[in-house]
This record gives sequence, structure tokens and C-alpha cells, in this order.
Amino acid sequence: MAKAKPQSKHSRAARRAASPSVDLDKSLASLPRAEKTELHRESILSDRANAGVSKKQSKPKAKSRAQRLRQQKGMERAEAVLDQKEIKLAKSNNRAKVVKNRRADWSDLNGKAAKFDLLASVENNDDDDAMVDASAAPVKSKRETPSTHVTQTPVVDEHAPIDEDDEIT
Repeated sequence: MAKAKPQSKHSRAARRAASPSVDLDKSLASLPRAEKTELHRESILSDRANAGVSKKQSKPKAKSRAQRLRQQKGMERAEAVLDQKEIKLAKSNNRAKVVKNRRADWSDLNGKAAKFDLLASVENNDDDDAMVDASAAPVKSKRETPSTHVTQTPVVDEHAPIDEDDEIT
């Protein structure tokens, strides 16, 4: 028979023998549980952020007169632009309201037209007068527009001659 080789320390069997078994140490199960310990550390992140080398922050220098005037001029321009924009927005909103008010529902428009027609027919209807002449010409409704005849003036082909003696000085 072959000789038994000594067990290698990296072999599977050696690793299994080295790992503690659950059954081996029952004394750990009988011990009381460790209480939860709380760390009262304020801020770990701020410590890390401030831990490195930091550049010295310089104080803001006073601006020169020209720089101050330039900045002030820019601020005034910005205010003027904002005022113009507010005015434009107000005008736009007013135009939108006018358009919205002009737009009426069809039912409202039809109702108004029906009332107008009814009113026109009542004004044209003179049944109350007993002395109405049947042979008289019928009364025209107010809605009819009389036809207008437009006369056109002919265009003159030749212009009047210019007198050089009548110069205006």
C-alpha cells in the first residue's frame, strides 16, 4: 500500500478542520447578549470636509468708483427691463380678457338673436291700431339695409400744365 501523504495546510480537509463548528462552543450561546452601544459623535462628515488643506479666503475688496457706477447702471437697466416686462404682461392679460369676453357661447348668442328678432317683430307689428290702412306700403324691418349707389369720378389722364411764371418763392 501506498504511504499516506501528510495533509497540506491549504487543503479542503485542513480548512474544514480549522473552522470552528457550531456544536463545539456552546458556552457562547449561554452568555447574555451584549447591550447596544451608541456612538455620540456629532458629525463625521464635517470633520472630514474640514480636515484637508484649505486655501485662505480673501476678504472682498472695495470696488472702485467706476466699478460701482457700472454695477449701479446695470441694476437700473435690469429694473427698467423688469418694469417693461410687467407692463407688457399686464397689457397681454387685458387683451386676453377682452378676447375671452368677446367670445360668447353659441347658446347665448342664439338667445340674444332670438330676443332681437322678437323685439323687431313687435315693433313692426301694429295690430293694436284700428285705423291701419291695408293699402299702405308695408313697413320695412330695421335689419334691412338700403342699397347705396356709389358714383365714381373718372380719373383724369392728363395733368394740368405747370406755369413757370407762378413759382412760389
